[in-house]
Parts: sequence; C-alpha cells; structure tokens
Amino acid sequence: MKRLLLFIGLLIVVFSLHGNEEMSQQTKIISAYSAAWNAKKLDEMAALMHPEIEWLSVVGSAVKVETKGKEQLVDSLKAWFESPSLPTGSLRDWSINGNFVAVTETASWLDDAKQTQSQS
Repeated sequence: MKRLLLFIGLLIVVFSLHGNEEMSQQTKIISAYSAAWNAKKLDEMAALMHPEIEWLSVVGSAVKVETKGKEQLVDSLKAWFESPSLPTGSLRDWSINGNFVAVTETASWLDDAKQTQSQS
C-alpha cells in the first residue's frame, strides 16, 4: 500500500512539473507580447504573432473580428501606437486548457485629469 501511494505521489509530482513547464512557455510568449505592447514595440509584437492571427472585440455578448492576419493587425495597431495615451496592460489569473490560454488583462491609462484609471 505504501508503494502504491508513493507511486501515485510521484505521478502527481511529475505531471505537476510537466504542467508548470508548459505553463511557463506559454506565459513567456504572452508576457513578452504584453511587454512589447507596453513598450510600444510593434516589431517585437509582430515577431510573436501567428500569420493567421485575428483581433477580436467583445461588446456585451457579441464578438466581432476586427482584423484578420498579421499584416492587417500590424497596420491597424500603428495608429494606436501613435497615441500618447495608449493604455498599458498587466496580466493575472492564468489558466491553460490544452491549446487554449485564458488570462485576465487589466488595462490602465491616464484620464484628462491625469488620474490613473483601469479596467479588467
């Protein structure tokens, strides 16, 4: 019985470590993308984009495709990056399920009165 419990314990540790490696690789890519956004480095963001990337917006329960493909997204973001009030983002609450990654982003910006505002 002790051997069975030890074996199950080792399996849990091995699978936990494997999951952390996967999480680490995926979080590194997403974190690098977010850091490039915050630094307004569109070339670094583009290097991390899949050629068939889609930019989606969500309003209420409706999802709209804003851009399709890397080139269209990069062209669209150029105007955003020229804005002096571009919001920055921070990431939290990571969740990975197979090929899907969910993360909560909190956007922060300065309002007209130079007060920091944020929204998740």
